[in-house]
Amino acid sequence: MIIIVEKRGIMITVSILGLDPYLVRQISKDLTPRLSDIYECHKDDVDFYAPECLFIHDGVEQNTWNVLVRVHAPLKVKVMEKEVARIIHEFMKDACINLAIEFYYYSQDNRYEFIDPTHPRFMTEENSVEIDQDDSLEEDLHDERDDEDYEEPYLGNVFEDFEKKLNGGK
Repeated sequence: MIIIVEKRGIMITVSILGLDPYLVRQISKDLTPRLSDIYECHKDDVDFYAPECLFIHDGVEQNTWNVLVRVHAPLKVKVMEKEVARIIHEFMKDACINLAIEFYYYSQDNRYEFIDPTHPRFMTEENSVEIDQDDSLEEDLHDERDDEDYEEPYLGNVFEDFEKKLNGGK
């Protein structure tokens, strides 16, 4: 397999801490085209990171009450920072009470991508495969029970002899 090392122009990563990742999925779908317009880049150059995590202050969960957005972008797009902050706030103001946005910039000379040309660049709804949880697992288990080698699990007291010794052999 050949891996291509590619240096691309703009790559934006938006990390959102303190919101449900499934809510971030929808926000990212709506916000990606706007960010790509502002940054004058392709939609494929904008990614979101939404960990399942707790945003905590003084021992109390703050999720949805306080949200932190971190934008990682090339230094050359720093001039667009205020417009990007305004757009992010516009798209997120109904999803949280308090919002902080931090910008982190990197030199494009320090970013490398390793792209596998034998696969699509991104998973999409069109090229993703979803497996329905049906009875196939149950059928597989049933088939195993029919095997000669299948042994029922022991459901008795595995400590019976130990308990007898512990109680003086009774």
